[in-house]
Amino acid sequence: MTAPRLPDPPEPSQRLWTPWRMRYVGGGARVDGCLFCNQVAGDDDVASLVLWRGPRVFVTMNLFPYNTGHVMVVPNEHVASPEEADPATLAEMATLLRPVLAASRRVLACAGFNIGMNVGDVAGAGIAAHLHQHVVPRWVGDANFMPIIAGTMVLPEMIPVTYAKLRAEFARELDDASGAAVAVVGADGASLLVDSAGHLPRTVAVPGQSLARAANDTAAALTGGAPYLVGWAGGRRADDGPRALAFRVDPDQEPSVGDCRWVPAGALVDDRDRWIATAAFAAAANAVVAPG
Repeated sequence: MTAPRLPDPPEPSQRLWTPWRMRYVGGGARVDGCLFCNQVAGDDDVASLVLWRGPRVFVTMNLFPYNTGHVMVVPNEHVASPEEADPATLAEMATLLRPVLAASRRVLACAGFNIGMNVGDVAGAGIAAHLHQHVVPRWVGDANFMPIIAGTMVLPEMIPVTYAKLRAEFARELDDASGAAVAVVGADGASLLVDSAGHLPRTVAVPGQSLARAANDTAAALTGGAPYLVGWAGGRRADDGPRALAFRVDPDQEPSVGDCRWVPAGALVDDRDRWIATAAFAAAANAVVAPG
């Protein structure tokens, strides 16, 4: 008599690493008062994900996005519906749409967008008391079986990285800021790459190229490797301070090219570079990298 065949062992479990959502699941993302009014009044735009500030309107990222690069255009004034907003505010919201789309398309290479407002609880507004316009990038095939069958969105990039890319590009598009500092943190987490004069390298984007891509190309050329973007290292407020992107290198990618060299933060020659270094070290230390 032949013994029954045992079933094959199950395939190894697959994991989707979405650590940023723990704040939402655990309730830690709730705030007192109006989220958007808190953002208007706040000074740490990196922490609150504010990308750009204008006279009547600001642009912020969605902490729990429908898709990578999901941003919102929000009036500074606490109004619930378009008919409560003054004409100048509505005009600024409409005018912002063009540069927001252009900057997002350059950074993310998206094929299209969903754009719209949910006005009131009955219309599905998450924050019904404060008007906001959603701009959601779309790609062919992004709504695959995961959201349809499993009710799960797969976001391929960490939010601090997307924030850094978009903030640099919004500054370029809206404030005519084509350049940025490139802060490359060494594998030891305590040194940075400087040029022959002892300054942090800088980069300038060419037409059609995103500022984040230009910074990445500069960092790669100076290290002879493939450093990876970890976050923003510039001014905390979106309307003030230097523009800088933070990169990190792995231990096997540490050599520098040409006259560049690795130095501790204390060896940097000017206050602006030292300020950027502090932010770059923090971004590198807080970077979340999913296990391979």
